[in-house]
Amino acid sequence: MTYEATRRVETSVRTFTIVEHLDQAGPSRVSAIAADLDISKGIVHNHLSTLRELGYVCKVDDQYQLSAKFLQLGQRVRTQSPLYRAAHSLVGPYARRVETGVVLYAPAGREAIVIDTHGLPASLDLAVGASQPLTATLAGVVICLESEGDVAADSVYDGDALASQLDADGIITGRLSAAVSTQACSVPITTESGDCLGSLAVLLSPEDDRESIYESVDALRDQIERRHGGSESAERSFATEKHAWIDS
Repeated sequence: MTYEATRRVETSVRTFTIVEHLDQAGPSRVSAIAADLDISKGIVHNHLSTLRELGYVCKVDDQYQLSAKFLQLGQRVRTQSPLYRAAHSLVGPYARRVETGVVLYAPAGREAIVIDTHGLPASLDLAVGASQPLTATLAGVVICLESEGDVAADSVYDGDALASQLDADGIITGRLSAAVSTQACSVPITTESGDCLGSLAVLLSPEDDRESIYESVDALRDQIERRHGGSESAERSFATEKHAWIDS
């Protein structure tokens, strides 16, 4: 189930609602933000003024927009992420060796955020920082199944079928997301205590030997989890064979 705060602070909710609105709408006037969010102009202005003082919002002419401080925060969050630190140096070489695209996702509320990509075709237009609803992307669905045990009824995926596949094989396959037809497989990345850190999606093509790909993805997942758990150092590597993995 989605986490719910024990003592929800509505002022914080309103601040981040305004921040998310600026993220989606771009530079906006106070009156436009107030109308879109059904909040008084005075309250919107107070929040924007505070965010501006703190450096998170800047004003150009009569429009407010998010500042580059969010870029700084985002880069720091990414590089300090335990999942990114454990996986980054592994997924790049894997993508090159298997000659396919790989995407690493981390959950954030009800969204799956891309924190690393390698070997993706430009046509996918999927960059670091992109977000998608958990229920609208294969990697998000595997996060739901691993952390919550099911998928919301409004998902574009067949949650029951994918749950059965995950239970049987430890991996799920399907469209990479609701927006594209590209096929992929996805696995959850979990801690030793069973918490889901995120997920890995690997693109598939009709020519692939699915069994070999699944084995290599499972080996990659295992190596990431071992590294996160501290049982494998960053110097470990894999063999030169296209799908074979060994410890150096």
